[in-house]
Amino acid sequence: MARGYLAPEYAIRGQLTRKADIYSFGVLLVEIVSGRCNTNTRLPIEEQYLLERTWELYERRELVVLVDTALNGDFDVEEACKFLKIGLLCTQDAPKLRPSMSTVVKMLSGKIDLDDNKITKPGLISDFMDLKVRGAQKKPDATITSSNASSGSDNLDNSALLSGTTSAGTFTTLYDRSI
Repeated sequence: MARGYLAPEYAIRGQLTRKADIYSFGVLLVEIVSGRCNTNTRLPIEEQYLLERTWELYERRELVVLVDTALNGDFDVEEACKFLKIGLLCTQDAPKLRPSMSTVVKMLSGKIDLDDNKITKPGLISDFMDLKVRGAQKKPDATITSSNASSGSDNLDNSALLSGTTSAGTFTTLYDRSI
């Protein structure tokens, strides 16, 4: 899985939760409504990461700016913004704050209303990258080998978690059933 789709708890700690896929779905939903990829390094720095841009526009109450321009204004503004908010709800930093997939489907289909008050700041890639940079400064020799890659997620460095692979090919993660 590419960078930008990984839930923070998985990207940082290798902890796989029931809500990790909800995070990925939220990113995908925002991509669909905006018509762009989650990361585009050809854009100005403040627009390179789609989820960060979405959060910024949400805070300014300007989500409509993010809707795919290829639609030429031919869309339901309220519904498009609702879908972007659902994407934000799915990408919240804490797994326990993310809705279940059945709740997401009900919100998307209009069977239940979205509560804007439940939307909190998503787990952002810049926060993770800042953590990665700070972690690298503390442990300049942090490398992964095939011997420690298979011993558990606690031994994985962030670059291995970003790519989802290690020199051993795969890694073991913990599954938290409480989330």
